[in-house]
Amino acid sequence: MEVPDANARVGPCASPPRKTILSSVTGVFEPGKFTAIMGSSGAGKTTLLNAVAGEAAGGILSGAVRFNGAKVDTATIRRLRAFVFQDDVVMGTMTAYEAISMSAKLRLPPDMPLEEKMRRVDQMIEILHLERCKDNVIGYPGEKSGVSGGERKRISIAMELITNPSVLFLDEPTSGLDTHTAHSVCKTLKELAAAGRTVVATIHQPSSDIFHMFDNLLLLASGRILYQGPSRSCMDYFATRGSPCPQFTNPADHIFMKVLNDQLASSELERKAKREQIEGLLSEYAESSTFKDMEARVKVPGSGVDKSSSSFSPSLLLQMSVLFGRAKNNAIRNRLILRAKIGQSLFMGLLVGLIYRDLQTNQRSIQRRQDRTGALFFVSVNVTMSAMMTVITAFGVERVVFERERSIGMYSTFAYFLAKIIVELPHNIIFPFIQANIVYFLLQLQLSGEKWITWCDFFDLFLYNLLGMPTGASSSSCLTTSGMLLGSAPIIIFPLMLFSGFFVNQKGIPVYFDWIKYISPMRYR
Repeated sequence: MEVPDANARVGPCASPPRKTILSSVTGVFEPGKFTAIMGSSGAGKTTLLNAVAGEAAGGILSGAVRFNGAKVDTATIRRLRAFVFQDDVVMGTMTAYEAISMSAKLRLPPDMPLEEKMRRVDQMIEILHLERCKDNVIGYPGEKSGVSGGERKRISIAMELITNPSVLFLDEPTSGLDTHTAHSVCKTLKELAAAGRTVVATIHQPSSDIFHMFDNLLLLASGRILYQGPSRSCMDYFATRGSPCPQFTNPADHIFMKVLNDQLASSELERKAKREQIEGLLSEYAESSTFKDMEARVKVPGSGVDKSSSSFSPSLLLQMSVLFGRAKNNAIRNRLILRAKIGQSLFMGLLVGLIYRDLQTNQRSIQRRQDRTGALFFVSVNVTMSAMMTVITAFGVERVVFERERSIGMYSTFAYFLAKIIVELPHNIIFPFIQANIVYFLLQLQLSGEKWITWCDFFDLFLYNLLGMPTGASSSSCLTTSGMLLGSAPIIIFPLMLFSGFFVNQKGIPVYFDWIKYISPMRYR
């Protein structure tokens, strides 16, 4: 596998040279075995896992992946396997049972009865030892409440295993976990492999107990295989090549510190000798009978892939039903956000109303009109900004979850946004309505039913729901980071404010900016 070399310096019109990440990697992941991919940082562990699992993005990938002796394309690989990413991306307001159930409803065949899907959910909870926390809210990383890191990892595994895949790939499943929790997760993976699945995981510096759980080990250095075979034979292999593992030493520590690490040498001469030793081990394996047997083994034709099972997509109605339920629970359980919305509506309405209420009774007609215009302008900006920030902050939290779930085909973008909008609609009507009415009556604007309805429609329907929310949703869809999202709001709102007629006389606006005043809602205050 090759990718552009980001560190290379080239001319402005030249293409950067390519850097080889993986080279001549040939191996077998056996069913019923727990295989660990190990190597120092930058060795290509995650790249190899992604390439085999059909998750490789970018670069030039050559070679083939075979399943039971038959070549398979990326779409087939993704259908046959489950992939657990290093980061556990789960909606924090869901319970463990709800998260696994959602995965079952949207990823299992539509013709499977709901009772069978729920039976499989219960089975996953039992297999992954989640009985104690199945009704607990998952929470978000860094929060004191919620499930533990190990439970979160097992929930992510359960959400993938619900489809009963043949192969389970995991990227750094023990990353960020304490020793006890990491041991618990790997013990579960060992049990899954013993039940007949092919389990493959990248692991970085496991404990001695975890290392001895591995059935097979694939060791990488500089994107090439240094060792592949049973983990119990690994130490004997390196002992016969001048790197014996001392007694009572963690084999993984010995591999990383003595076999792979050339940075601990005290001099440049020693580092050079260490690099030559690693290169010698790589060349020796490439010429060994083990490697040649592996090459011959992968070319042996097998039973191939069962083509009777095909991919499918859940119906829009099912997507909407499941997503609506999740969005509803999310809105109900996010009490802090609900209180913040109520507080903001009351505070801003009272602030504007009380400030301009006293001014208008003691001033002349022209000054009153100026004050009222200022009040209306301020409320317009505040309502529009509030709508945008509500969508941006909400989608900023859920964006990673949305992208991960959409990428595996759980639901469509349309279904997600439609369910979200329907659930948020009551809030989006009530809170602007509260703020607009506080200002309307405190400023003693035209007290007639027709004028009041026009006022409410303008702030509630137009500013909030037809301008602020779609603008926020568009920004959230186009921009990727939270910083870019938050920075986009002023970029959009400030030009609309500037050309609203409040700051710049509209007759003096340059012709190339003249169009902006027509799309500014503050102009129609």
